[in-house]
Amino acid sequence: MYILMVRLKVKPEHITGFITASIADGTGSVLTEPDCHRFDIIQDETDPTLFAFNEIYSDVAAFEHHKTTPHFATWDAAVKPMLDGPVEVSFCRPVFPRGDATWDAQRPGAVADPAFASSLYVIHAPLPIQPEKVEAFIAAVALDGIGSTHEEPGCLRFDVYQNINKPSELYLYEVYVNKTAFEYHTKTPHIAKWRETVKDWYAGERTGGRRGRNIWPPDNWGWRSGQPAR
Repeated sequence: MYILMVRLKVKPEHITGFITASIADGTGSVLTEPDCHRFDIIQDETDPTLFAFNEIYSDVAAFEHHKTTPHFATWDAAVKPMLDGPVEVSFCRPVFPRGDATWDAQRPGAVADPAFASSLYVIHAPLPIQPEKVEAFIAAVALDGIGSTHEEPGCLRFDVYQNINKPSELYLYEVYVNKTAFEYHTKTPHIAKWRETVKDWYAGERTGGRRGRNIWPPDNWGWRSGQPAR
C-alpha cells in the first residue's frame, strides 16, 4: 500500500467550502478509482480550521493516476484560495498491519445517510523517533495495535505508517467508535506497557497531529481493519 498522510489548515471563512470540495474529491477517488482504497477526511476537535486526509492507494502508479482525474483537478483549483499555509504531505508505507487487514473504505450498499455521519473519533498523529530506535519502536507499537484491535470493541483500526522519505517519522492512524472508546483505550494495560517501553525513544516534541471527527466517509462505511496479527 502507498499511503498519504496529509495535513492542511483552512481559512476560517472557507471551512464549509473546503469540506464540500474535499468530500467531492474523496467520493470520486474511492468510487471511481479501483486502486484508491481510502480517502478519509478528518477535522480537528479543538481547531476546526485544521484538517487531515488519510489516502491509501495500491501503489505509486495509482496515486499518479489519481492526480490526473477530473475530481482531483476540480478540488485542487477550488481549495487553493481556501488554504492557510502549505499542505503537508508524508508519503508512507504500512508497518502495522503489513497485509492481513481490511483496507477498503467502500462498503457495498452503504449510503451517505445523515444518521451515520461524523460520530467517529480519529487520531492522525506524526511521531518523531530517534533513528536508532525506529525498528524497536515499530515492534513495540505493533503489540499495542494488536491489543487495541483484538481486545477493544471500540477500536475500529490501529494503523502505523512509516514515512518513506524520512524513515524516523512514523504515523499513528487510529479510529474509534467515539471519544469514550478512545478514552477507554488510553487506560488499557497494553497502552501502558507501550508508553513505558518507548517513553525515551522520541526525537523531540510530538506536534502537528489531528484528533477529531470523520468528515468523510460516513460512519457506516468500511472503517474496521479487522484483527490483524502483525
